[in-house]
Amino acid sequence: MDELLNSLKSDLMAAQQSAMARVPLYHQVYSVLKSAILDGSIPHASQMPTEHQITDTFDVSRITAKRAMDELAAEKLVTRTRGKGSHVAYRFKAKPVHGPLIGMLESLIDMSEHSIVRVVSVEQVVPPGEIRETLGLSETDRVHKVVRVSSTVEGEPYAYYVSWTVGISKGYTKRLLQLQPRLKLLRENGINLTEMHQNLSAENAEPSIAQALEMMPGAALLAVRRLGRIEDGTVVDILDGLYNPQRYQYAMVMSID
Repeated sequence: MDELLNSLKSDLMAAQQSAMARVPLYHQVYSVLKSAILDGSIPHASQMPTEHQITDTFDVSRITAKRAMDELAAEKLVTRTRGKGSHVAYRFKAKPVHGPLIGMLESLIDMSEHSIVRVVSVEQVVPPGEIRETLGLSETDRVHKVVRVSSTVEGEPYAYYVSWTVGISKGYTKRLLQLQPRLKLLRENGINLTEMHQNLSAENAEPSIAQALEMMPGAALLAVRRLGRIEDGTVVDILDGLYNPQRYQYAMVMSID
């Protein structure tokens, strides 16, 4: 337990150096404990630190410790038994979604058909300068911007997407985007992507994105920027994807000549 508590204390100290420092202290403690439960650091049926241990480890009040544990109990991540303390109710399952690099277009459609999609917003906007430049737009041209969150069939969110698309004329609504793969709707608009270019990097999770992906603010994310080109090489679609690395992996197969 001492090793776990020291690890949790380090996690809290790291989080307090990020944007998470702006949220209430009880929520900081709760987020650290929740993250340890969700990633399996505190396994199913294990005893949770007591409120007294939380108080001493994190140098917080008993009220703060209790509030953090109350939040975990409310989400059914822990169970409480009088005289026996709190135990982890959540069962960690290491089943990351695998993203394709081979046969990308059709594989992306197949992957989206086996995910739960929540469309946060759909709007026509004048995009930021960097996006305008990549799409070859003027300062007044508008594009369709879509924000989505994809989850596994078990309901675990693994990806946060923001896309910018030129040439949409019909059938690009919130409802349809939740029912059909986005790439299919592009094709129905006459946008036939023939080539994908993508770059992989890492980013730290902003608070709103961390909340959507059930992660701690400031945690590392896998970041992908994907440029979709039509036959003449013009970029007409930009997708920025942020992935929870505990729930998503890229898989690539390479042939050897």
